[in-house]
Amino acid sequence: MPRETNPKIISNGRRYMGNMAVAGVLYSAAVFGGAFAIRNEALPQWAAILAALAPLLPALLMLRAYAIFLNGIDEFQRRIQTDAMLIAAGVVGFGSFAYGFLEEWAGFPHLPLIWVFPALIGIWGLAACVLRLRYK
Repeated sequence: MPRETNPKIISNGRRYMGNMAVAGVLYSAAVFGGAFAIRNEALPQWAAILAALAPLLPALLMLRAYAIFLNGIDEFQRRIQTDAMLIAAGVVGFGSFAYGFLEEWAGFPHLPLIWVFPALIGIWGLAACVLRLRYK
């Protein structure tokens, strides 16, 4: 049976999209709600810490959704995903390592660490697309 019409794969993809959609809505609510509360309310330090860390819970739900998805795909697709992750880790790891030296020793502007994880995810997705095209 071709992969595109395999009900198990379609079901796995739909479950992944549903789980990610729910986690994405919760993440957006936590980011915007936390930012609003921190900027517009006189929160005590403990509440500001909780608001700042609140987006991590839905992000963990996203990670869980991806782990479930990864366990439901075939070995070839899993290989593409792990290769893409390795490429992303190398690019972001060595890129941030190099930029750290440029910040410290060459006076480059400081980049907040909050951008490391989105860069990792973005490069991972890009690498997965390139790897899929390579195997077509």
